[in-house]
Amino acid sequence: MQSDKPLINEQIKHKSLLVINHDGKNLGVIPLTKALQLAQAEELDLVLINDSDDARKPAVAKIIDCGKYLYNLKIKQSNSKQKTLKQKEIAVKPQIGFNDLSTNAKKAIGWINDGHQVLLKIKSFGRVGFMPELIQKVYDDFTQLISSDARVIIPLKKLSPVLYTATFGRNK
Repeated sequence: MQSDKPLINEQIKHKSLLVINHDGKNLGVIPLTKALQLAQAEELDLVLINDSDDARKPAVAKIIDCGKYLYNLKIKQSNSKQKTLKQKEIAVKPQIGFNDLSTNAKKAIGWINDGHQVLLKIKSFGRVGFMPELIQKVYDDFTQLISSDARVIIPLKKLSPVLYTATFGRNK
């Protein structure tokens, strides 16, 4: 088999193949000439899916539209190269104690070192919502605790009257 393109129709050199039709039905081991005739009768291509050097196991070919097969293969390969980014959340209140905040910061550092982003949610209910200095202090303390291992990706912003968020990620 070539590096990136599968063998198609007359490029296949095996004498007999395990053939699968376009519906996924196993047609069994048949000679190459008969497999090519079946593919031409359905106006499709005979594509070598799995090459086999072992005499006991026949090579596998499928009767499919080659262009569609190559397109799906290309899409699958491009999706496998994408890096998925996972995000973990830490939710705190503005009245959180410093020791509790440092425990959450240690947890966040572990997640960041594992390659995750950390979303800090500060929820302020009641009268505390009208004291933005408490919210800013919690954000500043948390940022200082993890500053050696992480950086701020999205600074503190107000999403609603009771919810503030900030996103942290790995230092570059």
